[in-house]
Amino acid sequence: MKTLVADEDLVSRKKMNLIMKSLGECVLVDNTQDAITAFEQAWNSDSPFDLVTLDIYMHEMDGKEALNKIRQLESGKGVARETQVKIFMLTTYCDKDTIISCVKEGCDDVIIKPFDKSTILKKLVVHGLLEDIDYTESYIGSDSSHGSTVSGKKEGILKEIITQFKRGEIDLPALPRIQQKYRELVGAGANLQEIADLLKQDAAISSKLISISNSSYYRGVVENKTLDQAIGRLGLETTRQTVNAIANRSLYVTRNKKYTDIVEALWEHSLSCAYASQLVLESLNLTLSDDAFTMGLFHDIGKLVLVQVVGEIEEKDETGQEIDPLELFETMDTYHGQTGSALLKKWGFSPRFITVAEYHDDPAGSDSITDELKLVYCANLLVKTMGYGQREPLKIDLAADEVAQELGLDEMKITEVKKNVTEQMDELKKYLE
Repeated sequence: MKTLVADEDLVSRKKMNLIMKSLGECVLVDNTQDAITAFEQAWNSDSPFDLVTLDIYMHEMDGKEALNKIRQLESGKGVARETQVKIFMLTTYCDKDTIISCVKEGCDDVIIKPFDKSTILKKLVVHGLLEDIDYTESYIGSDSSHGSTVSGKKEGILKEIITQFKRGEIDLPALPRIQQKYRELVGAGANLQEIADLLKQDAAISSKLISISNSSYYRGVVENKTLDQAIGRLGLETTRQTVNAIANRSLYVTRNKKYTDIVEALWEHSLSCAYASQLVLESLNLTLSDDAFTMGLFHDIGKLVLVQVVGEIEEKDETGQEIDPLELFETMDTYHGQTGSALLKKWGFSPRFITVAEYHDDPAGSDSITDELKLVYCANLLVKTMGYGQREPLKIDLAADEVAQELGLDEMKITEVKKNVTEQMDELKKYLE
């Protein structure tokens, strides 16, 4: 099988390449013009593609236009519809009208990101590009990059993690002590002085709070020199959110240096989502039962736990077995919601926090689609479109999303929130390192 993959997103290209390269030649391009050129060259050299995957949202010429041009090229060459190249459209945004228009233009299927091996291979079987489901299931259980099963005689690392998690055997981390004490004080109705007395016990947090209060984002006429002055300027709500961010930052570490970049990207994404959640809340004048900032901060905590567990198991594994990056991303996509919700439940957070952690990528999966869930879902997508924690920005029209529309998050508000998120990340992130 010969496959052409056109996607601006580097991670998606790599994932598709890892899936398809064991089935034959796989050509990768990052724009639609190169895709059309590659398609024509392959045809003219009597070595046409069997499958083309096109990301719908790309700059200059989007995937739908490329789909139309490819079908026009085939029609011009007299190719009958039943023998035309199979074309799968990929999108992160499941919009009914977009999907219908793609089908009308002649695509064979639409795949929603993030995708996995199982999804792609089953599509190949459905469209006659693989012979039977038995082969697909065998392939799904293999590590295609090494030509052997993931587990071999020994259970694979990811399979072991999933098994341990389902049995409740994963040792979930503890909530940082200062954060736990702070929550207890606030829950008991503590005043600013009692809060200050607690925070003074942690010199690092005290110092950072003073620095943040003197930042250009919060700076007043007089420079703050004491923690009491800093709390007075920031206020109880902002102080609480900042303490949560500082304490949460301490969790984003890994002893396995291989995963440092992933952990840092997760931290950047979580912090930006926290700011975005708070700013969307303010923009829409919503009133929630729980703190939007902290919900945004914790929404992807399950991914952090999975990466840390993978790193620890790899370090302990005397065989030197390592995780296929594709397998790691698939596991994170599939299980981080359950892992995060289990962790927040252990930490004693409210059911609304737990629901947000489990269903922020797919609100429709929840029995109760609360405003908190809608808010973090939108904030999560918003900062992905800005590139925070991503190799490349996510390309979606958030204003057209049904959940965003239900909240009242229009293009004007989205633009304003993005501007404010950028300001906060540029000014405040350095104080939280």
